[in-house]
Amino acid sequence: MSKRCFRNSLALLILLLLFLAGAETGRAARQTSSGREPIAITSTRMEATKLGDKVTFIGEVTLKKEDITLYADTLTVFYNTRTKGLREIEALGNVVVRREGRVALADKAVYYSRDEKIVLTGDARIIENENQLGGERITLFVRDDRSIVEGGKVLFYQDKPLGAGRGE
Repeated sequence: MSKRCFRNSLALLILLLLFLAGAETGRAARQTSSGREPIAITSTRMEATKLGDKVTFIGEVTLKKEDITLYADTLTVFYNTRTKGLREIEALGNVVVRREGRVALADKAVYYSRDEKIVLTGDARIIENENQLGGERITLFVRDDRSIVEGGKVLFYQDKPLGAGRGE
């Protein structure tokens, strides 16, 4: 089965119409008024419950938002019922988040739109080169490019042995 592509906007109806019509718009037309690109999601199947409230993507899910790419088995997008804007995104199963040479892995990831943060749980870890950071819970702050590791451990490699360059 071929993958389907869905793009996030304020009105889910527009998303579904674009999908059904197979419309492809140019990059400039897809940008929001703030100059940022929308979220693009591909999966093998999509299920919507209560139009404009919750949409679930199932099978080989890929989410792209600016310089972040997320992969998961399933992904659920929750909308704010009052404003119809994106509230949060929950990814489950074999979650991989890639950004600027770093890879974060977990069993579950939740993206909170308001705070622009991703919370990873379930064997959560970040890999950069050969270095690894792991913990019970890792919070990635997208806007600030920083993270918090709770209940964690660090495994890193260094070029010089400990004590080198300190007169030892």
